[in-house]
Amino acid sequence: MLKTLDEVLPKYINADAAVGAFNLALFPDTKVLIEAAEEMNAPVILQISPVVAEFMGYDYWGMIAGEMARRSTAEVVLHLDHANMVEPIWKALDAGFSSVMFDGSQLPFEDNVRITNEVVKRAERYGASVEAEIGSVAYLGRDSHKDQLTDPKEAAAFAEASGCGCLAVSVGTTHMMRTQTANIQYDLLESIQNEVKVPLVIHGSTGLPDSQLVKMRGYHVCKVNIGTALRVAFDKGLRAELEERPNDYIYIDLLKRPLEDEKQVVRKKMELLGF
Repeated sequence: MLKTLDEVLPKYINADAAVGAFNLALFPDTKVLIEAAEEMNAPVILQISPVVAEFMGYDYWGMIAGEMARRSTAEVVLHLDHANMVEPIWKALDAGFSSVMFDGSQLPFEDNVRITNEVVKRAERYGASVEAEIGSVAYLGRDSHKDQLTDPKEAAAFAEASGCGCLAVSVGTTHMMRTQTANIQYDLLESIQNEVKVPLVIHGSTGLPDSQLVKMRGYHVCKVNIGTALRVAFDKGLRAELEERPNDYIYIDLLKRPLEDEKQVVRKKMELLGF
Protein backbone atom coordinates (compact mmCIF):
# COMPACT_ATOMS: atom_id res chain seq x y z
CA MET A 1 0.00 0.00 0.00
CA LEU A 2 1.48 3.31 -1.01
CA LYS A 3 1.05 5.76 1.86
CA THR A 4 2.18 9.23 2.91
CA LEU A 5 4.08 10.11 6.06
CA ASP A 6 0.99 11.93 7.28
CA GLU A 7 -0.98 8.69 7.03
CA VAL A 8 1.63 6.52 8.77
CA LEU A 9 3.60 8.50 11.37
CA PRO A 10 0.94 9.97 13.70
CA LYS A 11 -0.04 6.45 14.78
CA TYR A 12 3.38 6.07 16.43
CA ILE A 13 3.60 9.28 18.47
CA ASN A 14 2.40 7.50 21.60
CA ALA A 15 3.14 3.93 20.50
CA ASP A 16 6.11 1.82 21.63
CA ALA A 17 7.51 1.79 18.10
CA ALA A 18 8.99 3.99 15.38
CA VAL A 19 9.06 3.56 11.61
CA GLY A 20 12.33 2.79 9.87
CA ALA A 21 13.25 5.00 6.91
CA PHE A 22 15.93 3.34 4.79
CA ASN A 23 17.95 4.92 2.00
CA LEU A 24 17.99 3.21 -1.37
CA ALA A 25 20.93 3.21 -3.76
CA LEU A 26 19.64 1.06 -6.65
CA PHE A 27 16.35 -0.51 -7.74
CA PRO A 28 17.04 -3.94 -6.11
CA ASP A 29 17.03 -2.24 -2.69
CA THR A 30 13.31 -1.63 -3.16
CA LYS A 31 12.51 -5.35 -3.20
CA VAL A 32 14.73 -5.94 -0.16
CA LEU A 33 13.02 -3.26 1.93
CA ILE A 34 9.47 -4.19 0.98
CA GLU A 35 10.08 -7.89 1.61
CA ALA A 36 11.57 -7.11 5.02
CA ALA A 37 8.56 -4.95 5.90
CA GLU A 38 6.12 -7.67 4.89
CA GLU A 39 8.05 -10.34 6.83
CA MET A 40 8.22 -8.15 9.95
CA ASN A 41 4.63 -6.89 9.63
CA ALA A 42 6.05 -3.36 9.71
CA PRO A 43 5.57 -0.15 7.75
CA VAL A 44 8.60 1.06 5.82
CA ILE A 45 9.78 4.33 4.30
CA LEU A 46 11.76 4.04 1.07
CA GLN A 47 14.10 7.03 1.00
CA ILE A 48 15.75 8.27 -2.18
CA SER A 49 18.21 11.13 -2.22
CA PRO A 50 18.15 13.66 -5.07
CA VAL A 51 21.51 12.30 -6.29
CA VAL A 52 20.15 8.74 -6.56
CA ALA A 53 16.87 9.97 -8.02
CA GLU A 54 18.71 11.87 -10.74
CA PHE A 55 21.01 8.94 -11.49
CA MET A 56 18.21 6.42 -12.06
CA GLY A 57 15.51 8.92 -13.02
CA TYR A 58 12.69 10.32 -10.90
CA ASP A 59 10.05 8.91 -13.25
CA TYR A 60 11.51 5.41 -13.10
CA TRP A 61 11.64 5.47 -9.33
CA GLY A 62 8.05 6.63 -9.28
CA MET A 63 6.95 3.92 -11.68
CA ILE A 64 8.92 0.99 -10.29
CA ALA A 65 9.14 1.68 -6.55
CA GLY A 66 5.70 3.28 -6.54
CA GLU A 67 4.06 0.28 -8.18
CA MET A 68 5.88 -2.15 -5.89
CA ALA A 69 4.63 -0.10 -2.92
CA ARG A 70 1.04 -0.18 -4.20
CA ARG A 71 1.17 -3.96 -4.59
CA SER A 72 2.70 -4.57 -1.15
CA THR A 73 0.70 -5.77 1.83
CA ALA A 74 2.82 -3.44 4.00
CA GLU A 75 2.39 0.31 4.37
CA VAL A 76 5.11 1.82 2.17
CA VAL A 77 6.06 5.49 1.83
CA LEU A 78 8.06 6.64 -1.22
CA HIS A 79 10.04 9.58 0.11
CA LEU A 80 12.51 12.09 -1.36
CA ASP A 81 15.21 12.63 1.25
CA HIS A 82 17.22 15.82 1.94
CA ALA A 83 16.34 18.04 -0.99
CA ASN A 84 17.86 21.45 -0.25
CA MET A 85 16.35 23.04 -3.36
CA VAL A 86 12.77 22.97 -4.62
CA GLU A 87 13.47 21.71 -8.15
CA PRO A 88 14.12 18.09 -7.07
CA ILE A 89 10.96 18.23 -4.99
CA TRP A 90 8.84 19.31 -7.94
CA LYS A 91 10.31 16.43 -9.98
CA ALA A 92 9.56 13.93 -7.21
CA LEU A 93 5.98 15.11 -6.84
CA ASP A 94 5.43 14.90 -10.60
CA ALA A 95 6.89 11.38 -10.57
CA GLY A 96 4.45 10.15 -7.93
CA PHE A 97 6.51 10.24 -4.74
CA SER A 98 4.12 10.21 -1.78
CA SER A 99 6.39 12.26 0.46
CA VAL A 100 9.20 14.81 0.19
CA MET A 101 11.69 16.48 2.49
CA PHE A 102 12.82 20.05 2.13
CA ASP A 103 16.03 20.46 4.09
CA GLY A 104 16.42 24.16 4.82
CA SER A 105 18.57 23.54 7.88
CA GLN A 106 21.44 25.58 6.44
CA LEU A 107 19.21 28.59 5.78
CA PRO A 108 18.15 31.43 8.07
CA PHE A 109 14.99 30.60 10.03
CA GLU A 110 12.73 32.88 7.96
CA ASP A 111 13.90 31.42 4.64
CA ASN A 112 13.50 27.88 5.92
CA VAL A 113 9.92 28.65 6.98
CA ARG A 114 9.05 30.41 3.73
CA ILE A 115 10.34 27.71 1.38
CA THR A 116 9.01 24.84 3.49
CA ASN A 117 5.57 26.46 3.44
CA GLU A 118 5.80 26.78 -0.35
CA VAL A 119 6.64 23.07 -0.58
CA VAL A 120 3.76 22.17 1.74
CA LYS A 121 1.27 24.07 -0.41
CA ARG A 122 2.54 22.42 -3.62
CA ALA A 123 2.59 18.94 -2.02
CA GLU A 124 -1.02 19.32 -0.87
CA ARG A 125 -2.09 19.46 -4.51
CA TYR A 126 -0.52 16.04 -5.03
CA GLY A 127 -1.81 14.54 -1.81
CA ALA A 128 1.79 14.21 -0.61
CA SER A 129 3.35 14.86 2.80
CA VAL A 130 6.30 17.05 3.77
CA GLU A 131 9.18 16.59 6.20
CA ALA A 132 11.35 19.56 7.21
CA GLU A 133 14.37 20.11 9.45
CA ILE A 134 15.20 22.63 12.15
CA GLY A 135 18.57 22.69 13.82
CA SER A 136 21.12 20.80 11.74
CA VAL A 137 22.41 17.22 11.79
CA ALA A 138 26.03 17.28 10.64
CA TYR A 139 27.70 14.94 8.16
CA LEU A 140 30.82 13.08 9.23
CA GLY A 141 33.81 14.63 7.48
CA ARG A 142 31.88 17.53 5.93
CA ASP A 143 32.80 20.82 7.54
CA SER A 144 30.55 22.74 5.14
CA HIS A 145 27.40 21.35 6.80
CA LYS A 146 26.90 22.96 10.21
CA ASP A 147 26.17 20.98 13.36
CA GLN A 148 23.52 22.73 15.41
CA LEU A 149 21.31 21.25 18.10
CA THR A 150 17.61 22.02 17.81
CA ASP A 151 16.13 24.70 20.04
CA PRO A 152 12.74 23.50 21.36
CA LYS A 153 11.01 26.88 21.17
CA GLU A 154 12.36 27.52 17.69
CA ALA A 155 11.22 24.05 16.62
CA ALA A 156 7.69 24.71 17.82
CA ALA A 157 7.55 28.06 16.05
CA PHE A 158 8.93 26.52 12.86
CA ALA A 159 6.49 23.58 12.81
CA GLU A 160 3.55 25.92 13.34
CA ALA A 161 4.61 28.49 10.73
CA SER A 162 5.82 26.08 8.04
CA GLY A 163 2.95 23.60 8.18
CA CYS A 164 5.27 20.59 7.83
CA GLY A 165 3.81 17.19 8.63
CA CYS A 166 6.85 15.94 10.53
CA LEU A 167 10.03 17.54 11.78
CA ALA A 168 13.64 16.34 11.74
CA VAL A 169 15.54 17.51 14.81
CA SER A 170 19.18 17.52 15.85
CA VAL A 171 19.68 15.92 19.27
CA GLY A 172 23.08 14.23 19.06
CA THR A 173 23.36 12.13 15.89
CA THR A 174 25.62 12.59 12.86
CA HIS A 175 25.06 11.43 9.28
CA MET A 176 27.31 8.75 7.74
CA MET A 177 28.70 7.28 10.98
CA ARG A 178 29.92 3.70 10.70
CA THR A 179 30.35 3.12 14.44
CA GLN A 180 27.44 3.00 16.88
CA THR A 181 28.89 5.63 19.21
CA ALA A 182 26.42 8.53 18.92
CA ASN A 183 24.42 9.63 21.96
CA ILE A 184 20.95 11.15 21.99
CA GLN A 185 20.50 14.07 24.38
CA TYR A 186 17.25 12.79 25.80
CA ASP A 187 16.58 15.83 27.99
CA LEU A 188 16.68 17.95 24.85
CA LEU A 189 14.52 15.47 22.94
CA GLU A 190 11.94 15.53 25.72
CA SER A 191 11.91 19.34 25.75
CA ILE A 192 11.34 19.35 21.99
CA GLN A 193 8.48 16.88 22.13
CA ASN A 194 6.84 18.93 24.86
CA GLU A 195 6.81 21.92 22.52
CA VAL A 196 6.24 20.36 19.08
CA LYS A 197 2.94 18.72 18.13
CA VAL A 198 3.99 16.95 14.90
CA PRO A 199 5.87 13.61 14.73
CA LEU A 200 9.63 13.88 15.19
CA VAL A 201 12.34 12.45 12.93
CA ILE A 202 15.88 11.38 13.84
CA HIS A 203 18.50 11.41 11.06
CA GLY A 204 21.89 9.68 11.15
CA SER A 205 20.59 6.75 13.18
CA THR A 206 23.17 4.22 11.94
CA GLY A 207 25.44 5.79 14.55
CA LEU A 208 23.12 4.96 17.46
CA PRO A 209 23.72 1.93 19.70
CA ASP A 210 20.93 -0.66 19.65
CA SER A 211 19.87 0.28 23.16
CA GLN A 212 19.23 3.88 22.10
CA LEU A 213 17.11 2.80 19.13
CA VAL A 214 14.95 0.93 21.63
CA LYS A 215 14.87 3.85 24.08
CA MET A 216 13.72 6.31 21.41
CA ARG A 217 10.48 4.34 21.11
CA GLY A 218 9.39 5.92 24.38
CA TYR A 219 9.50 9.41 22.86
CA HIS A 220 7.59 11.12 20.06
CA VAL A 221 10.13 9.90 17.51
CA CYS A 222 8.11 8.33 14.71
CA LYS A 223 10.61 8.18 11.83
CA VAL A 224 14.17 6.91 12.19
CA ASN A 225 16.54 7.35 9.23
CA ILE A 226 19.08 4.62 8.49
CA GLY A 227 21.27 4.55 5.41
CA THR A 228 24.94 3.89 6.08
CA ALA A 229 24.30 0.56 7.82
CA LEU A 230 22.70 -0.78 4.63
CA ARG A 231 25.52 0.42 2.41
CA VAL A 232 28.16 -1.11 4.71
CA ALA A 233 26.35 -4.47 4.81
CA PHE A 234 25.94 -4.54 1.03
CA ASP A 235 29.57 -3.54 0.47
CA LYS A 236 30.94 -6.24 2.79
CA GLY A 237 28.75 -8.89 1.21
CA LEU A 238 29.69 -7.94 -2.33
CA ARG A 239 33.41 -7.79 -1.56
CA ALA A 240 33.22 -11.25 0.01
CA GLU A 241 31.44 -12.64 -3.06
CA LEU A 242 33.97 -11.13 -5.44
CA GLU A 243 36.86 -12.51 -3.40
CA GLU A 244 35.39 -16.01 -3.31
CA ARG A 245 34.26 -15.98 -6.95
CA PRO A 246 36.64 -13.66 -8.83
CA ASN A 247 35.76 -15.10 -12.24
CA ASP A 248 31.96 -14.97 -11.85
CA TYR A 249 30.39 -12.26 -13.99
CA ILE A 250 26.69 -13.13 -13.46
CA TYR A 251 25.31 -10.09 -11.67
CA ILE A 252 22.30 -11.85 -10.20
CA ASP A 253 24.49 -14.49 -8.54
CA LEU A 254 26.90 -11.90 -7.19
CA LEU A 255 24.13 -9.71 -5.78
CA LYS A 256 22.22 -12.38 -3.85
CA ARG A 257 24.53 -12.39 -0.83
CA PRO A 258 24.95 -8.61 -0.37
CA LEU A 259 21.22 -8.02 -0.81
CA GLU A 260 20.44 -10.71 1.76
CA ASP A 261 22.98 -9.18 4.16
CA GLU A 262 21.32 -5.81 3.65
CA LYS A 263 17.92 -7.34 4.30
CA GLN A 264 19.04 -8.83 7.60
CA VAL A 265 20.23 -5.40 8.74
CA VAL A 266 16.82 -3.94 7.88
CA ARG A 267 15.02 -6.71 9.75
CA LYS A 268 17.18 -6.18 12.84
CA LYS A 269 16.60 -2.42 12.81
CA MET A 270 12.85 -2.92 12.43
CA GLU A 271 12.87 -5.30 15.40
CA LEU A 272 14.78 -2.77 17.51
CA LEU A 273 12.24 -0.12 16.50
CA GLY A 274 9.38 -2.22 17.85
CA PHE A 275 8.26 -4.59 15.08
